[in-house]
Amino acid sequence: MKTEGSRRVFSARPYAMKKHLATRLHYDLRLEWNGVLLSWALPEGPSCHAGLIREAIEMKDHKSEYILFEGVHKTGPIMLWDRGTWEPHPESEDIGGSLRKGILRFILYGEKLKGTWLLTRVNTSKNTSRHVWNLCKDADPFAEIHADRCILEEQPNSITGKTMKDIVQGWIKPRDKDEWQLRLFDK
Repeated sequence: MKTEGSRRVFSARPYAMKKHLATRLHYDLRLEWNGVLLSWALPEGPSCHAGLIREAIEMKDHKSEYILFEGVHKTGPIMLWDRGTWEPHPESEDIGGSLRKGILRFILYGEKLKGTWLLTRVNTSKNTSRHVWNLCKDADPFAEIHADRCILEEQPNSITGKTMKDIVQGWIKPRDKDEWQLRLFDK
């Protein structure tokens, strides 16, 4: 973090939201911090409606060089649905401390997702292999106000314009395509 007079200026960090067709379709939130990608799986994907809570399952950290990956992984096709930068909200400037406390407020500067978001850990049991968090959009100028609108439906494709089918067809050997195409048409 840099200081500019009395105003704090944060260094922007890479951010990505992936659309991943694994066992079931879900989205993966990736926030770069300390050389790794902090990762959460969102079974329903993000919502731009302020106050609407989405479950976010904490996953193992990923290598930061995978931030812009789009292609087919052994678990299934992965779409780069959104990308940009993020910074902690001033109340969460101690990112490590915020993560330990289970509350991380941050600002996204993505191509699709923008504004302030809040991650709150809901289970703190040491007996679970993965912590469950809630992801919620703050009420800000970027929050969606129309109940019938859904960014996931309005902008389903990659930031490169590709569909999941395009990603699979451009990646997998022809003999392997049939299985993935059947799964794509079932979704």
